[in-house]
Order: sequence, then C-alpha cells, then structure tokens
Amino acid sequence: MSDEPICTLCRSAGSMLVQVGVRYAVELKVHRCGQCGLVFLWPRPSSAKLADYYTQDYRGEYSDLPPDQQYRLDLDEARLRTKRLLPLITEKARLLEIGCGSGAFLDSVRPYCGEVTGVEPHEEYRQVTVARSNIAVVASIDELLLGSKRFDTVAMFHVLEHIEDPVTFLGKVAQVMARDGSLIIEVPSVDDALVSIYKVPAYLRFYYQKAHLYYFSRPTLARTLEQAGFNTTIDGIQRYDLSNHIHWMLTGQPGGQGYYGDMFSPAVNAAYADALIRAGRSDTLWAIARRN
Repeated sequence: MSDEPICTLCRSAGSMLVQVGVRYAVELKVHRCGQCGLVFLWPRPSSAKLADYYTQDYRGEYSDLPPDQQYRLDLDEARLRTKRLLPLITEKARLLEIGCGSGAFLDSVRPYCGEVTGVEPHEEYRQVTVARSNIAVVASIDELLLGSKRFDTVAMFHVLEHIEDPVTFLGKVAQVMARDGSLIIEVPSVDDALVSIYKVPAYLRFYYQKAHLYYFSRPTLARTLEQAGFNTTIDGIQRYDLSNHIHWMLTGQPGGQGYYGDMFSPAVNAAYADALIRAGRSDTLWAIARRN
C-alpha cells in the first residue's frame, strides 16, 4: 500500500490531514480529500483484517452486551426507523437489512411487509436472531448473490461508513435489488454541529473512530451512490437532542441524551433539531436511492 493517502471515491492523492488518532486507534489519521471532500481514515485496513475485526473484536469494543439485552436497547430506534420507512414498503414487499445486528429493526418492520431477511457478520448475533425470530440471516451479502431472490427494499443503518470500498459494495447491493426497489441508507453526517460548528475537542476524539472508515457529507454520499448506479434524495435527521450537545460542551463526555429533560421540552428539542436540519448540520443523513 502506498504511504500517500488515496481517496477511494475520486482516486485523488491530494488530501488535508484533519486529525491524528481516533477512538480505539491512536495510530490512525483522518484525512479530507482535496478534490471531492470525502473524509476517510488512513491507512485503511486490509480486507482480511476488517473481516477478522467484525467477527471477533468489534462487538467487544463498541457493545459488550448480550444480544438479547442489546435487542431491548435497540427497539425504540428500530420503531422510529420503521415509521420513516412505512411510505416506501408494501405488505408484500421483500425487505433486506444489511448489518441487522440484534434483529430489532427486522422484528419491528416485519408486520408491515411480506418477508424480511438479514445480513449480519457476527455469528452470535446472527444465531440469536434466527433462533428468536425465525428470520433468515446470512453472514455476507455474497451469499445472497448466489441465489435468485431479489428485494424490494434494502436498508443499511450505520453500515456504509464501515465498508472498505463503498462503491463496489453498493454495486453488489444493486444486484440483489428488484429493478424498481428502494435502498435506504442512514449514516452519521460529518457536518454534525458538534464537529463542524461547535468543534468540541472531546467530541472530535470520540466521533472519529477505528470502525468508521468514511465520514460522509450530503455531496460525498450522493456521489458515492451515483458512482454505484443510483439516483438518490438525501435528507437530514437529528438523533441526539439539545441536552446531549450541552452535556458534551460542558463535560466532554457522552451520555447527555435527555439529561436536561426537565428543562427542555419536546417542543424545544424539536425546534432545535429542525434548525440543525435546515442549516445542514444534523448528526445523521437519510438517503433514499433507486437504481438508474
């Protein structure tokens, strides 16, 4: 591998160093491509190292909870995602979630579509989901490419930023989609207010992390999907509330969601979220993509 950072998206060798050291890996560096603006980690791990990481160490670093306990924690957000997705699915739709984790979203969305399937590399999580919900879950999208089943809706929640080569991977996703199918992608936004406006030092050390190889903005996410053969619309959503932001600025620590809930009403949080979304500074991007 070249020592010079290379952008996966536009193949440019010109980049700006953003930060040295990320969560769980002090040796990694964050770069921003000078041509297309994609933010990425360097050096990127090999395919073999990534595979080992996600089947062995990833869950221990990020969530050491038993699958059933993680499932219960995931249910509220799974229901929110299901609500966002409802206009895009039908009662006969085949739905695939890539990176289904605990299986909470698949269980949540299952009553509204015809069939659900998951992709999950972690063996224990995969086995628990199959045993609990009797849902077909495979270890890799490559297993689905061998079959003839095609999916009307494919969902990827906080997955694309983990993928070694996003454009090539999305090309595989296109191959398992029905011709008129929809791809739903949710990723963290690098224009998150805590990163781009407030620039909280402790949050920057937390935000950039070993598992996230890429950090997308609206333009770079759109370009990634376009190169993979998709038309897309991208909106912002705000997952974390005003309390969370104030807590980060005051303490430099996570865990602030709802912390000042006795002072900030739901209406105040909604207004704050709307302001961030309008300004393009929300913490998350939500893309709806269809094959060209």
